[in-house]
Amino acid sequence: MIMFEQKLKDHLKKELGEDVVLEIPPDFSMGDYALPCFTFAKKLKKNPNQIAQDFVKQIKKPDFVEKLETKGAYVNFFLKKSKLAERLLSNIFKEKDDYGSAKLGKGKTIVIDFSSPNIAKPFSIGHLRSTMIGNSLYKIHTKLGYKVVRVNHLGDWGTQFGKLIVAHLKWGDKNRLKKEPIQYLLDIYVKFHEEAEKNKELEDQAREWFKKLEDEDAQAQKLWAEFKHLSLDEFRKLYDILGVDFDSYNGESFYNDKIEDAIKTVEKKDICELNEGALIVPLKTMTPLMLRKSDEASTYAARDLAAIFYRIKTYKPEKIVYVVGAEQTLHFQQLFSVAELCGISKEKLTHVAFGLYRFPEGKMSTRKGKVIFMEDVLNKSIELARKVIDEKNPKLNDKENVAQVVGVGAIIFGDLVNDRVKDVLFDWNKILDFEGDTAPYLQYTYARASSIIRKAKEEKLIVSEKVDFEMIKEEVEQRLVSKLSRFQNSIFDALNNYKPHIIAQYLLELARTFNEFYHKCPCIQEKDKDVKTARLLLIDCSRQVIRNGLDLLSIRLVEEM
Repeated sequence: MIMFEQKLKDHLKKELGEDVVLEIPPDFSMGDYALPCFTFAKKLKKNPNQIAQDFVKQIKKPDFVEKLETKGAYVNFFLKKSKLAERLLSNIFKEKDDYGSAKLGKGKTIVIDFSSPNIAKPFSIGHLRSTMIGNSLYKIHTKLGYKVVRVNHLGDWGTQFGKLIVAHLKWGDKNRLKKEPIQYLLDIYVKFHEEAEKNKELEDQAREWFKKLEDEDAQAQKLWAEFKHLSLDEFRKLYDILGVDFDSYNGESFYNDKIEDAIKTVEKKDICELNEGALIVPLKTMTPLMLRKSDEASTYAARDLAAIFYRIKTYKPEKIVYVVGAEQTLHFQQLFSVAELCGISKEKLTHVAFGLYRFPEGKMSTRKGKVIFMEDVLNKSIELARKVIDEKNPKLNDKENVAQVVGVGAIIFGDLVNDRVKDVLFDWNKILDFEGDTAPYLQYTYARASSIIRKAKEEKLIVSEKVDFEMIKEEVEQRLVSKLSRFQNSIFDALNNYKPHIIAQYLLELARTFNEFYHKCPCIQEKDKDVKTARLLLIDCSRQVIRNGLDLLSIRLVEEM
């Protein structure tokens, strides 16, 4: 479809003498593309509606356009559906899993910083957003030709480790640490904060132990390394279930020996100063960024700045993308401003902010132990999928694998279907709903299409792009072709806005149109062979696009449900 869009733009440039912007009409009945005429009003000194009427008479119709119509201040273009179907379905059929890809990012590297859980704290439902938005952005960029470096900037440094060391030394249980590390570390972290409310000296002890850790004290480093190793093992189990991987697990601690060089770079630019013993960078329009505390301990802002310098030097990226919650917006504004003062263009740094999960009982709090574990959410979803399968298709082969694919997919899609900028209310009933706008609905649509292809093969029917495309003439068939043609547009839109939900919403629209086609246009039962083979190709291409789209969202599929 993008090919037709460009051809139409090139044609209109010749006809009108300037570059134009095309829009996609909100409804199929309004054509495939629309030319808004508002921008011509000043130059032509006419009403936009009149300009649209004049353009319809003036513009010579290209051979791939069926007709032109006006709708208010728009000129609507209707493509020849047989030509669109021929080019589109042939491409999908030939390219298969590669369909939708492009070379937009060829030769360019993008660093995506995402997930980044805190070591020694539970991987909760709250970490799902960064993890899945980030992984989807990795897949989208890769699809469009970029080389992507996936970085898990682990929270493995900071005062909280001083707190954990104090708590472990005071109330520790080594056996439980090895048996259930995350729950154990959460429990002693909560206990520390409960006891610190009664005994303020505990906070001082925690700061002292973190300073020891920074000074490479042997006992502190040994405990810290154990906490990190055990936590990362647990995290990797969840990443495997979610289908997520990383090229680098370099967390905050990795930059500990790079902080001084980063600070020296700032000092050479003469943009920092001491304020009550702390090293800060004053910023004109916002609060200063602190790089070193008055007790000489580094801040996570200093580590983030060191990380920017390291990543630019090591990966030479076109851009570094940070998939981090909206509550960190000010931090990134400060950080990027300091980086710019050090000579790094703000164009190289992007904060992809997202809303948080909200809960009926309030915000999650690790300190108070109010956490919904990601592992529990996934297990509960898989269990529900298992029950649904037992009720609806008890004789299904490989039920356990299907339950996992469906259960995990429901959780991932339940997150990614939302616009990332909005907060999401965590509702067990909604997130585990297997009806409506959900991953199971899309997975079932794919399985339904796969079932038709299997039946066709049993009847010795061959799926081929060599069909009579004039046979795709029913209104719902043409709407389905039109929907399929929007796939690559949805990928580009998702990339440009860093919003995977654009693809998720597109797939729901596609599935709804496909299911309407399925009910209105029988394939295997169709007696006209030419119609049957054309529909078979349309079905095969529909399942391929659903497959390619769900892959961009990290959601797996099964051939039978």
